[in-house]
Amino acid sequence: MTLLAPPAEPLRLPLLDFATRVITRGPAVTVRNWRKHLLRSDYRRGSAIAGRVGHEEADPRLLAEGATLRRELLAGNAKKHAAAGYRVLMLRPGSITAEIWFGDLQRCMEHAGIECRVLPPDAPAADIAAAFESFLPNVFIATESVQSLRLLDLHAIARHKRRHGCLRHFVPVWHAQVPRDNVPSGRSTPTEDAWRRRLRRNGLLADAHFSIFEPEFHERFSRDPAAPAVEYIVVPQGCNPFSDYPVQAPKRFDYLMATSMTDERVEVSYRFLRPVLAGYHGLWAGARWGFGAEQGIAPAQMPLHYAQTRIALSPLVAFVHQYAAEVTHRVYAAAACGAFQITMPTPITHRYFTRDELVQAGSPEEYARLFAHYVERPEERNAIALAALRRVYGEHTCFHRVDKLVSHWNEWRRRGLF
Repeated sequence: MTLLAPPAEPLRLPLLDFATRVITRGPAVTVRNWRKHLLRSDYRRGSAIAGRVGHEEADPRLLAEGATLRRELLAGNAKKHAAAGYRVLMLRPGSITAEIWFGDLQRCMEHAGIECRVLPPDAPAADIAAAFESFLPNVFIATESVQSLRLLDLHAIARHKRRHGCLRHFVPVWHAQVPRDNVPSGRSTPTEDAWRRRLRRNGLLADAHFSIFEPEFHERFSRDPAAPAVEYIVVPQGCNPFSDYPVQAPKRFDYLMATSMTDERVEVSYRFLRPVLAGYHGLWAGARWGFGAEQGIAPAQMPLHYAQTRIALSPLVAFVHQYAAEVTHRVYAAAACGAFQITMPTPITHRYFTRDELVQAGSPEEYARLFAHYVERPEERNAIALAALRRVYGEHTCFHRVDKLVSHWNEWRRRGLF
């Protein structure tokens, strides 16, 4: 094995792995299941409550302004960056967040005149090589995870860069020394960190880094101080005007919560949402919760469900709430659909929304109080939702994220980075 070969796959012993999971995860699973049981009981109690008295339609101002903003944005970005001549090849990571983020960027890049191809996370190495040969990308986007890098012929990509001019714009991964408190799995091992460090010193990894996470989060979680410096930019998530916009529908539910089930989401739901579930008539959607619409909601149906809902619930898992990480995709998408939402403050939320645009609760008690206040006040909800709609369409769509990427690509090309 050479010094640049990837770390060996760890030896897997299924019975030992199972025993380890039972011992280490058993108590946590018991707590999670008990909390899910209580949430299910609360949801059933609230579902028995009749819908709110009085008919409430979507605010016509939201509908009219949303349609105008969307139309102008799509028209203004049509072929906007065609003259730049970028051909972007992406190797998509295997997560739902990446599927949404990369998919939204692809759609808006193509509308803006940028040629773009996206390869699935399980693309064979031969397909990746063929894409380089046929498409001749001048921007290549991938993550620096071991799984992604194993698929890549990094030496061939370096040769492609020298021959054709190609920016390797990679998403960094979390190193081995990240904090442990409320951090989900995903950190690297010291061996993987050392391997990537050797690759970087040999010029085989990123020319520049980017991700959805804020600079101070990157500094703490993914910048390797022992490796050669790599310029980093944050490209936050945003709404996609092709799929996130207000639609007409009467209100049917007091609240909407559409989310997948994880330990972290069970914990924040248990702490913040039980009074809402028990006291109001709403819709909970997501697989493995054991209640509500367990089939989930198709992404194309989310604007309708937001329109049918008085308050969209957007609590944040402890990881996002505790660290200066990001404003989640849910917040941008709900705002673009004209939804009124209640979320939680983070150290960086103020960079993207004011409190007049996004209601934020700092404690479970405040969350319940704010919900009870706003669910009965459509005029106040609509005014806040309209302000959020204007903000997100004015500054936080995927077209704005494409503009930022192109601006940096132009600058790096002028500087000879590719």
